[in-house]
Amino acid sequence: MQLKNIALTLAFTLSCLFALNANSATCPSNSSPTSSCTDLNLNSAGEIAIGSTVVVTNSAVTEAVQNTGNTSSITNAGTLSGTATYTGTGILNNSSSVIGMITNNSTGSIVGTSTGSVSGANQNGYGILNNGTINNINNSGLINGLDSGYDWDGSGIFNNGVIVNITNNTGATISGDVSAINNSGSISVITNNGTLSSNFYTIENFGLDLTHLATIGVLNNNGVISSSSVAFSNAIANGYGTIGTINNNTGATISTITTNNNTQAINNSAAGIISTLNNLGIISASGTGSGGFSAGVFNDTGDGTGAAGIIQTINNTATGSIVATGNSATPSYGIYNNTGAIINTINNAGSISGSASGGTAWGIYNVSNIGTITNTGTITGTTYGIYNTGTITTLNNGQGGTATHTSNGNALTYYGASPQNYNIIINSTSHYGQLINYSSSGSMAFGISALSTKGSGVLGNYSTVLNGITSANLGYGSATTSGTQTSNGYTYTLNETASGSNIWDLSLLSAPPLPVTGPSTADTQQSLVNTASVLQNTFTLQNSVLANSFSYDCNVFGANDVCISAGGRNTAVSAANGLNNTSALLIAAYRVMPTVRVGAYADQNLSVNNAGSTVNLGNNTPLIGLFGAWNERLDGTGTEVKVSAAYGQKNTTVTRQVVGTSEAGSGSSQLNSQGAQVAAKYGFGVTPDVIVSPYVGIRYTQNNMGGYTEQATSSVTAPLTYSALNSNATTALAGVGAQYKFIPQATAFASVGVETDTNTNNGTYSATGVAGLTPINFNANPVKTRPTATLGAYYDVEKNQRLGVTGIYRQEAYQATASTTVMATYTVGF
Repeated sequence: MQLKNIALTLAFTLSCLFALNANSATCPSNSSPTSSCTDLNLNSAGEIAIGSTVVVTNSAVTEAVQNTGNTSSITNAGTLSGTATYTGTGILNNSSSVIGMITNNSTGSIVGTSTGSVSGANQNGYGILNNGTINNINNSGLINGLDSGYDWDGSGIFNNGVIVNITNNTGATISGDVSAINNSGSISVITNNGTLSSNFYTIENFGLDLTHLATIGVLNNNGVISSSSVAFSNAIANGYGTIGTINNNTGATISTITTNNNTQAINNSAAGIISTLNNLGIISASGTGSGGFSAGVFNDTGDGTGAAGIIQTINNTATGSIVATGNSATPSYGIYNNTGAIINTINNAGSISGSASGGTAWGIYNVSNIGTITNTGTITGTTYGIYNTGTITTLNNGQGGTATHTSNGNALTYYGASPQNYNIIINSTSHYGQLINYSSSGSMAFGISALSTKGSGVLGNYSTVLNGITSANLGYGSATTSGTQTSNGYTYTLNETASGSNIWDLSLLSAPPLPVTGPSTADTQQSLVNTASVLQNTFTLQNSVLANSFSYDCNVFGANDVCISAGGRNTAVSAANGLNNTSALLIAAYRVMPTVRVGAYADQNLSVNNAGSTVNLGNNTPLIGLFGAWNERLDGTGTEVKVSAAYGQKNTTVTRQVVGTSEAGSGSSQLNSQGAQVAAKYGFGVTPDVIVSPYVGIRYTQNNMGGYTEQATSSVTAPLTYSALNSNATTALAGVGAQYKFIPQATAFASVGVETDTNTNNGTYSATGVAGLTPINFNANPVKTRPTATLGAYYDVEKNQRLGVTGIYRQEAYQATASTTVMATYTVGF
């Protein structure tokens, strides 16, 4: 079928499902350069499922799908393709428009192509172009932006608005002629498990100017982010923008290669700010041509404003590698900090290197300002490990141990102005920091780092800890010995091997004692904080199940005034570990008189999914409850009053996560949930098929976990004893519901409401067993006023037999936590 000019509307708060299964659909070409063509126009749609080929071609501007309202989801398993002379787009989300979720399945392809070839024209190809808000993009297929014409301006995803989450799954690809993801707005989280690739700037985070900055909150890379070009290329480019955290995880790669001109794996410039770069994988840049330079990380000013590029922290872990390669015509830099730019901290436990066959290369090249470099790994270069004509405030160095008075060994090589403060890191008598400076200038304060090994085992003589450093650089005048000095609890002397040799040996006379073994207070306290965070989600799950049970009902009666309902339920909490549980339901009621019914229910856990296993809930006993209701009228109009009460008990096992020296203590207790609710509503018959019902109510709930003691084992030497953890809340309810009988056998219903806690006790999580532990406020910043929503429908299969489905959304009392519940029941009246 043709998919042209379809208008989708949403009635009440109900979503609609549209399955588009045509073999193909095209929008006819249009010769007017100011005209546009859209195949599928959405305006406030529900769920859109596309399994066909939607191809749009136009001589001006075109989109396969355009959203101009509020669309809950677009799922693509086919092909969405927009091709135009100027701007071709797969999916366009207009300004002020919202898309809840875009899901591109493994068979899906979302492509935008520009074929224009006019110099200076605005020619763009976008897979997805967002000018409004998109909550989630989940890609398991291909998203691509192509410009086969003049500009080479194509982006897989181009964002001018707000995107909350982008997830590129394993085996999936987001790519573009210029960029895979181009952001001038705001993106909260990018998670790449597949491939992001481009010819120039694979991830480009550029705002308009100093007052219109682009932002990316977190970039998690578990796959490949790569850029390859004959000209210049960056895997990640940030300017007039901020990136909070880049996590390049173990096995992941951020790489770039060019056969001519400059190439940098990460380029931060033009007032760009990167707060934290955590590298556990590979960051690499390779220049194979005859011009420009290559850099793993390049920090620059980059524009005429003089605004500095700033990187707060670079953490290169033991598995991490930051490397640049070049040749005789292409110098290379592992990390290049250019004029006017700032790097506050570099922590290196892995490898930072620069290599160039027949050329010049450095591990770290600084001509501006670096605050602190802590090197417990290796910093190497074909030329030198570190080049510095700017300022390095502090250098802590543990690289070395094999250099001698006549051999460089594996010492850290250095050229230029000495660091203002140099601290040697001593791991052992064969592994300790050695610094060789080939052009020493300025003063340098020497010390022993607090990162050094403690205890008497490191006492003794250390050869060639400094080479190329004059006594004047060290502030000793013409002396050949420092005399006895102290630094961070270490006592030492520095001794020049011969007057004027500029080679210094160290004698370590004393060291701080070895640390006390056993779990520290700080690590154990942090372990408790982590456990409390997981317990919050567990309490949330149980409280949500309890509160939702007050809506359980059975009101389909037969000749004997008996109602039986059976079904299932799944409740999920928005926790990082995917916490959810599945239960079987049994509900029964008896009609005492035509307007009064009483009943009971049982909610039995079948399974609990709680990845990470810090807290495990048992399935041993069901939640049980009672209810009673009075209706003024049997048709749903008029007053209804309902009273409910419930009680549940779950065996609970808590195993602490290990933080530093803390121990994985484990113990068991019981989590009891109980409460009651009174609610009243009044139904207004708007039409014969529509009833609108405002409601109010009051609810009391409490969740209590008893105190317990962890078991002592060979690995748990200091088991903790916990006090009981109690929380309760009195909550006022208000909202409005509606139901619509759209055919004689079927009725849809929905409600929206607000819950406000009028009285709460959030409790404290506290333990003893390690000195100095302090209680933890279990909910320091409670959300006291929260929205709720319900959506569902039921179908009368036969007389006195009903099939129902209900979904419930609830914002919970803990910050940034929500729960969703889906129930299905089959009800029979006897």
